[in-house]
Amino acid sequence: MDIALVVLVVLVAAAITFSPLLRRRRVWFVGDFESDYTLVVRQREEALRALKDLEEDLLSRKLTQADYDRLRPMHLDRAKELTLKLDAINAKMEEARRRVEQQLAASRKQG
Repeated sequence: MDIALVVLVVLVAAAITFSPLLRRRRVWFVGDFESDYTLVVRQREEALRALKDLEEDLLSRKLTQADYDRLRPMHLDRAKELTLKLDAINAKMEEARRRVEQQLAASRKQG
């Protein structure tokens, strides 16, 4: 009886240990898009904050109109550039998500 119990415990432990190897392969989205995404989002927020700070400085008269007119296009161009980058990253992420969903649907049909 003790031997049967030991054999049963070993078989259960082996089944639990090796069951992940028997499952179907899952497709996960892994890549640098998320880290790029986080970086671009942060930089874009900083650029937009710089624009808002410029406006606040102009309203509080810490900045002259000439300085504001000189600095604003630079910050605005940076914000536009980062918005375009963010849109491109979002498009890549959406395409990757679509591919993962298609692969997942195909693997469900097979099994």
